[in-house]
Amino acid sequence: MEYLPYGTLLKKRYRIVFFLGRGGFGITYLCVDNAKSKNTAVKEFFPKGARREGLNVLPPEGIEPEQYYEKVKRFLVEAEILEKVNDHRVVRLLDSFEENNTAYYVMEYVEGPTLQQFIRDRGPLGTKEALDLIREIALGLKAIHEYGFVHGDLKPSNILLKSGMFVRIADFGASGIKDSFFRLGEHNVVSLNYSAPELFTSQAVPNVQTDIYSLGGVLYFLVTGESPVPATQRAKGKELMIPDVGRKIKKLILKAMALSPEKRFYSVDSFLKALDSFFF
Repeated sequence: MEYLPYGTLLKKRYRIVFFLGRGGFGITYLCVDNAKSKNTAVKEFFPKGARREGLNVLPPEGIEPEQYYEKVKRFLVEAEILEKVNDHRVVRLLDSFEENNTAYYVMEYVEGPTLQQFIRDRGPLGTKEALDLIREIALGLKAIHEYGFVHGDLKPSNILLKSGMFVRIADFGASGIKDSFFRLGEHNVVSLNYSAPELFTSQAVPNVQTDIYSLGGVLYFLVTGESPVPATQRAKGKELMIPDVGRKIKKLILKAMALSPEKRFYSVDSFLKALDSFFF
């Protein structure tokens, strides 16, 4: 079994009650914090290819233990990022620890759907709703950048909606783990439809420009209900088809998702200024 059994107690405190999801290098559980009698979301470092022996996590085949343990430590960098970013649009970190030959961190549990679930159920948003929502997402991303970090894996399934349309950005997919060990081949953590083309090279690391590409992809999803064409296909000539969604939204998407980083918005601030400008 890949994920831990329901009822498993972590740190003698967090009891697993439900499996929430699986990412490129982590599993997320809904847990009850027995110390506070409240729900939390606990993320476990479990890269693709890893195995279990009882509760303990074993490295993927072909990976030296020393290399694996280095990645366990670096997984906790994501927890440090969450701890430092103080913005209501970003999920709050509550705890982090090592156990079962791996690492975990505990976040607030957001009652509500992911943006992906919300749009799949409701359908594409109108112009005003889409611009209002992408502004909140952009402001959360701006806060992350202002603390000196990047997100690295921004996409609809990593954006949570709380009490209606209040945004919570979660799952800093590649911000602390940037090398090719987890970016290529079997251990790929690149999100195909929302990743900039430069991230598909062996030496690429996430940065502000790749986050802006992803932000444009999220806006595309808001107004179409579909994921954008992968950058790898666009680079081969496949067109990014944008329906009649209004001139401003189309320009925002095309500039944010330019295949060349130099042609994108240079910062989230510049994206926000264009969004709010009457003349863009």
